[in-house]
Amino acid sequence: MTETIIPLRPRSEEHSALARVDVTAVELLARGQAASLQAARTQVILINLRGHRDQMTALFADLRAREPAGDVQIDTANAGLVAAINHGVVQIDLFIARAQLLMAETAQSSG
Repeated sequence: MTETIIPLRPRSEEHSALARVDVTAVELLARGQAASLQAARTQVILINLRGHRDQMTALFADLRAREPAGDVQIDTANAGLVAAINHGVVQIDLFIARAQLLMAETAQSSG
């Protein structure tokens, strides 16, 4: 592990998404589970993305399994939700692919 300066964040940012990523990434780095801070951050982001994807996939399956309500407004809303969730899953898949590419590039540059 190389020495890296990890900036401390102001207290107002302690609960931000970036701060949570950094805290978890530093823990991975300290345990030797990542070669660099950038690799650790990418791992944390991938874990989070996969978790969100799993949640959205479960919601998608739940909505698809429902019988039509018989109420046009509810059925239209459910159809809109299915389309939005499907679009969200596709976007997350693109982010995951980009993060995996970043990890591969990071591994090549450090190895």
